[in-house]
Amino acid sequence: MYKFQYIIFKIFRYILLLFPEKIRFKFAEKLGIIGYYLIKKRRLIALANLKLAFPDKTFKERKKIAKESYKIMSKAFLSTLWFEDYLKTNVQLEDFNRLVSIKEKGNGIVVALIHMGNMEAGLKAGEKYRIVTVAKAQRNPYIDEFITEARKKMNVTLLKKSKQTSRELLEQIEEKKVIALFTDHRDKGTSVKFFGEETVSPTGVINIALKHNLPLVIGYNVMHEDNTCTTYFSRELDLVRTASFKDDVKVNTQMMMSIIENIIKNYPNQWMWFHDRWKLYKKIDKNEIKN
Repeated sequence: MYKFQYIIFKIFRYILLLFPEKIRFKFAEKLGIIGYYLIKKRRLIALANLKLAFPDKTFKERKKIAKESYKIMSKAFLSTLWFEDYLKTNVQLEDFNRLVSIKEKGNGIVVALIHMGNMEAGLKAGEKYRIVTVAKAQRNPYIDEFITEARKKMNVTLLKKSKQTSRELLEQIEEKKVIALFTDHRDKGTSVKFFGEETVSPTGVINIALKHNLPLVIGYNVMHEDNTCTTYFSRELDLVRTASFKDDVKVNTQMMMSIIENIIKNYPNQWMWFHDRWKLYKKIDKNEIKN
């Protein structure tokens, strides 16, 4: 079954790449809108999240943001099928000198990534530095191998989430690699306020930065109408370090999430709104969403 799925995947990719890039992105936009209407649960989650984050916006405004987000996410996912070529000509690294200046000191560095724009476009930094990131293994082992090998070509080490992940990450940290981890979705961690609502945030990047005394920056991407994109890097975060490691993790995670919140507010259509960030799905009032 997995082999058959992989064959279908390869045929789809082959046919898609026969078309000019502009056509591929038009197709991706159509897929995004189809997904918005077809997958009801995710649509309701996106609209509920937007209601929570932007209560002063009208339903029409929030719906527009949701649809634009779906289009951008669809284009981001689909472009991974020709990502190596996409990175060469369509991605600009803004403020990359900040990473360069840190690396020139001979240090490792931790980058907190956000699910925004063409999310993985920051991998273009792999042209200069080896990047290490972590992701769940795909169910289909053939597709998983395809993704892993594609990332290797871009100077990226893709670690699969497992019981060995912490040890594998430690080895990469000791080699002073660039550790880049997505950190804006709900996961095990500490409680924080995000858009004024209590939720849980992962603490991986904060833990690594504090334990190993590494600099931490935030990396995020904005996709433009012409399908090019810009990856931005924040200034180094000024982390609080006291005698209480547990308290420091909580305080710094909150500080980081507050910065991420402001970034999302600046580019609301770029964020992945259909992730159930606040566990709202079971509480959704369909009529309330439209108010």
